[in-house]
Amino acid sequence: MRTIQAAVCVMAFSISALAQQPATSTPPKPAAPATTPSSAASEPAIKPPANPITAAQIKEMQELTGAEAMKKRIVGNAMQFYRSQFPPYIPNDVIEDLDKSLENADLESHAADIYPKYISTEDAVKIIEFYKSPAGQRMIAAQPYMMTEMQRSAVQVAQQTAKDVLARHKTEIEAAQQKYMQQQQQPKPSLNAPPKPSTDTPQKP
Repeated sequence: MRTIQAAVCVMAFSISALAQQPATSTPPKPAAPATTPSSAASEPAIKPPANPITAAQIKEMQELTGAEAMKKRIVGNAMQFYRSQFPPYIPNDVIEDLDKSLENADLESHAADIYPKYISTEDAVKIIEFYKSPAGQRMIAAQPYMMTEMQRSAVQVAQQTAKDVLARHKTEIEAAQQKYMQQQQQPKPSLNAPPKPSTDTPQKP
């Protein structure tokens, strides 16, 4: 059972680390075969609006939703994650440079390219109107806390699911572990070892 608990811990650690990463980070993509479709195929099949959201509307939406405060939270979460991953020999000035560089990173300009692909100017009018309403303001205020709880809940569900799956395969895992340990304990021949003397009785001429 110790093996199962260790496996759950490893999976939970990986999931927790992933959940702590900033929302704007992009996970590394595995090497794909030549027949893999283009990255555009993974984007949602949403037809771009005929009248895209304007730059002024994007700016107003960012101001209403507290984009600057959100950026600070993203940078803070990113630095917390990076600090936990850095080896101890990383100089402190490197960490400080990364922290300052992330604070000065231009995260807002990407909205000018992304928003018009999905939001029309007509929808932007209604969205901005909602954000200005008391309900919209409450939604904006609650959203960071909701996201934190959703991430925490996702980690807990993933941990329990992994524990249940590994428990169902307990016998199979223990048998595989025992077989593996037996294979590892077998003595391996050394290339430098002298050949064993022959036990055959030499024949008389």
